[in-house]
Amino acid sequence: MTENMAASPGGPLFFPATGPAQSADAPSVPGNSPLRFALDGPSLRVMTEGELQEVIMMLLARLERRPLEVVATRPIYTDATTAIDSMTAVWVIATVGKALGRRRLVRLSDVDRESLCSVGGVAKLIRRAIDTTRVAGAA
Repeated sequence: MTENMAASPGGPLFFPATGPAQSADAPSVPGNSPLRFALDGPSLRVMTEGELQEVIMMLLARLERRPLEVVATRPIYTDATTAIDSMTAVWVIATVGKALGRRRLVRLSDVDRESLCSVGGVAKLIRRAIDTTRVAGAA
């Protein structure tokens, strides 16, 4: 499969341009009331693992342009959270890292592959990375 990347210069990679432009902090998901949330560093830093899982589910709904209820019906992984593929997990980690102002939040070469297979695993990785940053920054 090939993709013509030069066909639409400046166009978004993940989201095709459709309809009116939306603010990056107020995404709308078709078939559902607008899904509004902002990823900001201070809020992310104090979230529990469960709250991070909710944010990740909202990010998945935004990525797939589907209602949160539809995304929530995806298959369940062995840790009892929603299963995701590793490329999506990497996108989530990069998106959260960007919101935290970190170029690289997690060193993927040091991550157990199982951690990238579920929303719970990714939330745990993010929570651990935030805690590690906080401890390192306090020294």
